[in-house]
Amino acid sequence: MSKTCPNCGVNSPDNAKFCIECAYSLEDVPVNKEEKTSQKDTSSDSGRAFGGIVLIAVIAIAVVAVGFFIFSGMSNNVQPNITITFDQVYASDYESNGKNHYSYYVKGYISNYPDNDADYMIKTIYYDSNGSQITSTVKKLSEFKNDQKSNYASSFGSYYTDNYVDIDYVSVQILKDNAVLNEFNSTMNKNKLTSIPHSNSTSK
Repeated sequence: MSKTCPNCGVNSPDNAKFCIECAYSLEDVPVNKEEKTSQKDTSSDSGRAFGGIVLIAVIAIAVVAVGFFIFSGMSNNVQPNITITFDQVYASDYESNGKNHYSYYVKGYISNYPDNDADYMIKTIYYDSNGSQITSTVKKLSEFKNDQKSNYASSFGSYYTDNYVDIDYVSVQILKDNAVLNEFNSTMNKNKLTSIPHSNSTSK
């Protein structure tokens, strides 16, 4: 314990009669209660330290929780990378009642088939050599689930007509909510055609 000089503010021993700095009389100066003050300050510091730890813990928990929800949301939005491998894309014809009929087939395999196939569609588009769309077909992806189990080639699209159409290539699109997730193209194999109508124009 000590005495604080009211004249210069320097602390002197508690039994000092005069200030060790300026010799001011300390007879009537009370002894400082340093121990109690020190205990009070220590308790206050401990309380502040504990409060700081609690605040840090709360912030850390909040950051982890926010990160979890953001990551979960991103995971839910990630689309599977569904891919198409073509097996057969060809045109063929057959005769019935003295008339030719023409068929166009698109078959292949699906890789990375999603666990949840709801809302997914497969659209097959037929184009001529000028890039003009001739026709298209749309099927639900769920229609091909049995093909996945049996490892058979899936029939993505087929087009039948009584009149020959010079289809040059096809495009198979993976759709979800009308948005194209992926697209695959293949030329049309015409080697299976036995009769192809020719132009009536003559060369000069």
